[in-house]
Amino acid sequence: MHITISGTADYARMHTSTNDDRDLGYPSGDASWTDEIYSAEHRPDALAYARERAGVSRTGISGIAVEVYVNGRRV
Repeated sequence: MHITISGTADYARMHTSTNDDRDLGYPSGDASWTDEIYSAEHRPDALAYARERAGVSRTGISGIAVEVYVNGRRV
């Protein structure tokens, strides 16, 4: 799974792609989606909110590698 976040405190774009769209722990189909996040009263920092949702690069519970990039840097 790859999560790429770009943006600022006002607006962030989070693109996610995976080859395990059925969440089985092994390749089961490709899927991708993009979320656009805007700052709002309840989340004044869109970029921080996106980072919180994505987490950091890790190995998921099913053994899937999750790579997270924020503004070009792996986190």
